[in-house]
Amino acid sequence: MNFQKILNGCLVLFLVLNASACGSDGVKGNGKTTELSLEEAKKFKTGFLYVRSPFESRKEEEDFKIKEIERVAKAKNIDLNIYYAKEDTSKLGLKQNSLTFAFYQDGEVKKKLDFIDLSEDDIYLEVATFVQSVQQEYLK
Repeated sequence: MNFQKILNGCLVLFLVLNASACGSDGVKGNGKTTELSLEEAKKFKTGFLYVRSPFESRKEEEDFKIKEIERVAKAKNIDLNIYYAKEDTSKLGLKQNSLTFAFYQDGEVKKKLDFIDLSEDDIYLEVATFVQSVQQEYLK
C-alpha cells in the first residue's frame, strides 16, 4: 500500500514537471541573460532575442536598454538572449535588425519591438507590455 502511494506520488510529480516544461516552449525562465554567437543568432528557434547595435557611439544608450530588458525578464520570468553585432546586421543574414527586441517561435520572428523611436522613460513599460502581449498571444 505504501509503495503504491509512493509510486503514484512520483508519477504525479513527473507529470507536473513534464507538463510545465512542455508548456513553456523554451521561453519560461528565471531572467537569465545569454550572449549568442552569430551562428546561434542565425539559428535562433524559440524565445526572446535582442540584437545590439555594432556602433560604439550607441554603447551607453544600449547598456541602459539592456538593463531595462533584463529587469523585465526577471519580473516576467523569461530568459533573454543577446547578440552583440560586430558589423551592420543587414550584411549578416539575420532575421532581425539591431536595436530590436523580438520573440521567436519555431525559428520565425512572431513579434518585434523596435527601440528607434522610444525614449528612455518609455523603455521599461514598452518592454513589459511587449512581453505580456507575447505571453498572452503565443504562450497560452
